[in-house]
Amino acid sequence: MKTMGKEIRRMLCCLLAIWLAAAAGFTVLLSYMTNDYQKTMVEHDYGTAGYLVNHPDTNVAAVFTKEKTDSDLEAGRRILKEAGYHGNADPRLIPAVYAYRKHTAAWFGGMFFCVFLAVFLTVWIYIRKQNKAIAKADAVITRFLSGDTGQRIDSEETGDWYSLFHRINELAAILSAQAEHEKQTREFLQDMISDVSHQLKTPLAALKMYDEIMAQEGTDREAILAFSQKSLREIRRVEDVVYTLLKIARLDAGTVRMEKEEENMEMLLKDVTERFETFATQEAKEIVLSGSSDVFLYCDALWMSEALGNVVKNALEHTGRGGKVVISWERTPLLTNIVVEDNGTGIHQEDIHNIFKRFYRSRFSQDTHGIGLGLPLAKSIVEAHQGTVSVTSRVGKGSRFILSFFHLTKE
Repeated sequence: MKTMGKEIRRMLCCLLAIWLAAAAGFTVLLSYMTNDYQKTMVEHDYGTAGYLVNHPDTNVAAVFTKEKTDSDLEAGRRILKEAGYHGNADPRLIPAVYAYRKHTAAWFGGMFFCVFLAVFLTVWIYIRKQNKAIAKADAVITRFLSGDTGQRIDSEETGDWYSLFHRINELAAILSAQAEHEKQTREFLQDMISDVSHQLKTPLAALKMYDEIMAQEGTDREAILAFSQKSLREIRRVEDVVYTLLKIARLDAGTVRMEKEEENMEMLLKDVTERFETFATQEAKEIVLSGSSDVFLYCDALWMSEALGNVVKNALEHTGRGGKVVISWERTPLLTNIVVEDNGTGIHQEDIHNIFKRFYRSRFSQDTHGIGLGLPLAKSIVEAHQGTVSVTSRVGKGSRFILSFFHLTKE
């Protein structure tokens, strides 16, 4: 124990005070017992001496066995007092009393010392154990404050201190979770800023170039019109990037309030596919719906339509002319599945785990118009509905996206 705290010093002082008080009490008790023993012994000797005076012819055994009368006591008291032998005499002058006092003092003193030593050692061992536990806890807390947030105090044993240590561990877990959440938030913001900067750099550079060209072609109406249309296209691209990123950010931050209701899957998917009918017809692509008309999903229709639309749009964009996109749905006791399957180009294995990352573009992709945010947004919307998105694919055979929603308690 390197240092002794105020509480420990106070405890040891209390023990010492108790010991001193007990020692003083023992001294008083010993004096009382010695005086009482001396008085009893003197009274006995008074009777014996008086009996010998009043019965000079008696035998020795009778002197110690016969009951003494008041006359015997008075006679003995008178004779022994004249010799200086009385109840208030110095105990050291009476060998038997002095021996009794020493024997009693030794016996009780030894017993008292052993009890005190046992108590002191018990308290000392307890204090050392508690001090070691506190020192270890202090070291763990110091490491935790230094940044090692995985540190925890040993709280396996029982007792008040270990109950406190357990609470400290719970607090440390909460603080670690909050710190991790803040770290993820910072990383998310950094990634978001980096993504926005990267994606806006190209269209802004194009807008600047178009503006310079239009300034130079001030008299060429057709050139100005052409570059104005190009500028408008880049502006729309910027809008798409910003609005989509804002949606993803709101979903990831949990600030979107979902207006959930029981939605008929057939009606919802028909509404989604109607948006792509013109595009599908122009590309000679077929969209097929397959599922029961009595399947319902508890969701926000607006957000879910956007998620499904992004998945269907992705399937159409990666399906060649004359291809087919099949959208099916089914309800099981555990969940509702929505499957979007195409017979398009498929996804390479090295891309399969990256397609839900923002702005990801495969080196095998021929698409030069997409911004790489449709599938990430769809994934965020599905997860906001406590669902999951999975994908399987074979290059040249097509892809299969599965949106699964567990039947949870309605919020």
